[in-house]
Amino acid sequence: LDDANSFFKKNDFTPIKDEDRKKKLNYYIAADLAISQKQYSDYSVFAVAGMDENQHLQCVNIVRDRMDAMQIVETILALQRTYKPELFGIEAGTIQKSIGPYLREAMMKQDTFVNIVLLKPSGDKLSRARSMQARMRAGAVKFDTSADWYQTFEDELLRFPRDRHDDQVDAWAYIGLLLNQMHVAATQQEVEDEEYRLALHEYGYDQAGRNVTTGY
Repeated sequence: LDDANSFFKKNDFTPIKDEDRKKKLNYYIAADLAISQKQYSDYSVFAVAGMDENQHLQCVNIVRDRMDAMQIVETILALQRTYKPELFGIEAGTIQKSIGPYLREAMMKQDTFVNIVLLKPSGDKLSRARSMQARMRAGAVKFDTSADWYQTFEDELLRFPRDRHDDQVDAWAYIGLLLNQMHVAATQQEVEDEEYRLALHEYGYDQAGRNVTTGY
């Protein structure tokens, strides 16, 4: 494919550096789900991204496989335990029509609860992917290019919208739908200040010198 005419371009994929891996991230996950396990059915895809203190997004994991409803539920809960995402975006119809009952039962049994955001995408696939296209072109997204999932992910995005499969593109575009609800991660100084405040509170030093009645 001619890179000059492609929707996503090779230069859009900025690698994560060693210093990026040390940053604190607020994680977000979005899923494009397919229930059928037929040989030629679509894949279920989970995109995991983290926002750092500079509002840069890191794509840290892509899970792509053909799964039945129970396998999808187990994957959702496993990702929840691993990343503890702020938000977990799933298309509304999928929850309501297929995995909803399984997911609720599994969350209760495993004592693992997911902060699900029901996504209601509008427009065509190209329109939904434009926010991520613009963010990547601005250099505000970095990718774990050393991961085993990465090359398949990049190849699909570079071929979009001409490729037979676009499940990874859809999941990645759904991350874009969560962007307005994302929170920037705390800076290292803010983390240290909060830990210090909690330590003072634990040992009662934050109350030293105060009147027990007035609080002053």
